[in-house]
Amino acid sequence: MASILFLSCKKDKDNKPQQSAELTFKDPRDDKIYKTIRIGNQTWFAENLAYEGTFDVGSFSYPYSSLDSVKMYGMMYTGDAANIACPDRWHLPSDEEWKELEKYLGMSEEDLGKVSFSHLRGKDKNVALKLHKGGSSKFESMNIYGFGFYWTSTVVDSDQFLRSINIQAPAVFRSLEPISREACVRCLQNN
Repeated sequence: MASILFLSCKKDKDNKPQQSAELTFKDPRDDKIYKTIRIGNQTWFAENLAYEGTFDVGSFSYPYSSLDSVKMYGMMYTGDAANIACPDRWHLPSDEEWKELEKYLGMSEEDLGKVSFSHLRGKDKNVALKLHKGGSSKFESMNIYGFGFYWTSTVVDSDQFLRSINIQAPAVFRSLEPISREACVRCLQNN
């Protein structure tokens, strides 16, 4: 169930027209309400998933080991739990779907494919700042332990792609991490 809260059309810092439409989604599993945002052709959660249900695989934990931190940061999920955590009609975005978002926000083709914490992906176009809380995309990434850590659904061998949004660098890092690691989940609406 979605309701319109705000609709605008503006230009970002690169003078690129950018439409943003803030909506909400009520998760029928626990009745939590999430802000959502349309960026390009994709509709994303504009906050981290905070679902505390039972999973057949993997696990979740509270950021900073505090139940109070869930309201601000959502939950932290292992990679295998992240793959099944999103509600019906939503999914954990793939590495390619993250690239679509990053490209829309101005990341170069050259930066899109880079993997590791040594590459400052999107720095020249301020992509990390656009994704961070208060940024022009309204994605509202929150920093946990200094980074916004987000799983993708793309698995390579026994590792899974992860995005790390760091506004100090500022860069959007793309790395392969063990599925036992914990990170946040941003759900993407099914097409």
